[in-house]
Amino acid sequence: MAEVQLVFSADEAYFLLAKGLVLSIHRAGGLLPGYELAFIDLGCTREHLEWFREQGVRVVAFDMELIGSLAHLAPGRLRALVVRPFLPLIFPEAVSFIWLDCDIWIQSPDLLRLFGTLALTNPLKLFICPEWHYSYIGFNTRFVKHQVNHAEGIFGTLYDRQTAGEMSTRPTLNAGVFAMAASNPLWELWKRELSALYSRNYGPGDADMRHMAEQTALNLLAARHDCAIPVDPLFNYICMWSLPIRDSAGIVRVAFPPNVPIAAIHLVQWKFRRQVYFDHGLLYDAGNYLTEQEKIALLN
Repeated sequence: MAEVQLVFSADEAYFLLAKGLVLSIHRAGGLLPGYELAFIDLGCTREHLEWFREQGVRVVAFDMELIGSLAHLAPGRLRALVVRPFLPLIFPEAVSFIWLDCDIWIQSPDLLRLFGTLALTNPLKLFICPEWHYSYIGFNTRFVKHQVNHAEGIFGTLYDRQTAGEMSTRPTLNAGVFAMAASNPLWELWKRELSALYSRNYGPGDADMRHMAEQTALNLLAARHDCAIPVDPLFNYICMWSLPIRDSAGIVRVAFPPNVPIAAIHLVQWKFRRQVYFDHGLLYDAGNYLTEQEKIALLN
């Protein structure tokens, strides 16, 4: 039985990023005793699934029946989002969970140790990083646009104007990395809330709202139940808000003084920013883990 179940998910299009995540965990010291790494397959090739297994990753198929109606309402990559509230059902033997988006890679072993310990010792809390950091220059200089107006639009559409007013000035809790005990009642609340949000039609913006529904629901529930403990954003550094730098020793750091090392690099909006991330050496091992053919495939 895994005390701490690490989980990530991807389809074939994101396999090469997921490969970087796995390799980064190995380089950062590997798994601690009682930890297990599992992958929920959304359509990778047999060859790539075998690669995961060779790396000691437990491969689990996406279970349509377990997810229920959401399996049909969330096609393709959306399934990597809606599957998250169902982790205790998918891994009933686990004591706690750490979720990692597949477009993240880990630079510091402190992440797994910290999040695992926190979830095991605080079973009623959610441990998650806010999208607020002094170095997020693009975000901070346009706070009203990127935080207030953006949040008002999402919460106002998914919920109502009162909820939008309540949530718009709160930091967004980014669900790309989080830890929570399997016994936490928030899982069930999250699952029900997400199912309710997906049951509605949002008109022309339906696809965008469904893409945001899972994280939005988690943010609202965490706020109303006062159960979220914020973790330093360095453990889920959102690269679209500020490009880090890679120093001469190969360490990825915040671009502004004191240029501290980043624990987890999150390549958010990969589809639109991949060339920039690649050019700045922000992939795992600066992209050197990829063959030339894989680099071409990843950038096209």
